[in-house]
Amino acid sequence: MGGLLVALNAGKTSLSTNQKVIEIAGNNIANVNTPGYSRQKAILEPYPSLNFNGFMIGQGVKVGDIVREHDAFLSSQIQEKSASYGEADAKTFPLAELESLFGITDGGLSTEIDNFFDSWQELTANPGGQTERDIVIQRGELLADSFHTAVSELDGVKRNIDESLLSKIDGINNNLQRVADLNTRISAIEASGQSANTFRDERDQLLNELSSSIGIQSLEDKEGNIMIQLPGGQPLVQKGTALTLEGEVVADELQLQVNSNGTTVPVDTSTLGGAFKGLLEVRDQLIPDLEGQLDKLAYTLVTEVNALHSTGTDLNGSTGNLFFDAPPSPAPPADIWDGAANAIAVALSSPDEVAAGQTSAPGDNTIALQIAELGNAKIVDGTDTLVGAYSRISAQVGLEAGQNELATAANEDTMTQLQNLRDGKVGVSLEEEMINLIQYQKGFEASAKFLSTVDEMMDTILTIKR
Repeated sequence: MGGLLVALNAGKTSLSTNQKVIEIAGNNIANVNTPGYSRQKAILEPYPSLNFNGFMIGQGVKVGDIVREHDAFLSSQIQEKSASYGEADAKTFPLAELESLFGITDGGLSTEIDNFFDSWQELTANPGGQTERDIVIQRGELLADSFHTAVSELDGVKRNIDESLLSKIDGINNNLQRVADLNTRISAIEASGQSANTFRDERDQLLNELSSSIGIQSLEDKEGNIMIQLPGGQPLVQKGTALTLEGEVVADELQLQVNSNGTTVPVDTSTLGGAFKGLLEVRDQLIPDLEGQLDKLAYTLVTEVNALHSTGTDLNGSTGNLFFDAPPSPAPPADIWDGAANAIAVALSSPDEVAAGQTSAPGDNTIALQIAELGNAKIVDGTDTLVGAYSRISAQVGLEAGQNELATAANEDTMTQLQNLRDGKVGVSLEEEMINLIQYQKGFEASAKFLSTVDEMMDTILTIKR
């Protein structure tokens, strides 16, 4: 009878184990479309054998552990590429704004430059005409307004980038705290000998999001805690403690710092990755470069026009007058043209002050001709016309946007390939799970049949005794 009791226990463990494995397969199937979910697998172990009348008799099977399929190398690659994709994707919108700003379109800066010199060309036909002189001043004012608008819109793009960066900080801090909380849960669960599979999947997803945002670096300790730090080495998460990232714009410059219990440590923004790196590159490198080229364009225009206009004589007989206000004189080491685009303004208040000729004679158009010719002269670095230099700025923005579009597409393809590879190795395969269901369903049915057989044998023995 004792042997039948052992057999009965073996059947019971087999029945419950097969049921548990079927439940695991069902959970895998239920999460087939869950982002970041890793396939779970039962590790089956036999119960220790017992000595029964000189023979070692097994006592059945048990689920020793439930583990998740995991590939550390793939996870590391996905995290790394998440930073690259986040960087390229974040630059898409501000670059589109810059493309719109520097496009060669009617009503744009290049059109106003042409219109300004065309007005001087029209003045050459009637140097003393009040209407033509009015148009020259109006075109000069419209040109100045176009420079001001370009500078203002560049500042607007910078403000949009700052707002975008600041808006991301709360989400980053929330994810950092969630990682710290998951560290506590995972270390506690695994210290008790169990596996925290679902929590690990959730934490991996958070690491990918953080990498996409700021390009974090992570390292797991022997207790299962993930330590997170910025690319420059500044720690953000240590076991169950998350530090807080703070940011503010001071004098048009974004300042980031890490707050740890009231103690703040500045963050070197040049070491950041992900979306922060992409946005900061546009704001701190590309836009200042474009502003510098725009200032240089305005400075060249103002100085060349003033140089000629000051040699002419207006209708009042006055000479030495500037057409535009003199460019500002920035303190070294700034370039001499810094701020010229924002400062450009027409200095004349009356059409009579326009110096069309070297003398005030009614038909003298000498200066008007010379200024009109500036429109086609290579006066920017001796290699470009004013419109040509502006077209070069526009082409640079277009090239940056085009290259970023290619980089975004390439990184997206790489992410898709890595994700597909991950899904193939550690994701849920419905075909495999169906096979497992059939296998363990048969095992469950066999266990039930086995228990039924043992029950019949026990009934038979009891009948004999009666």
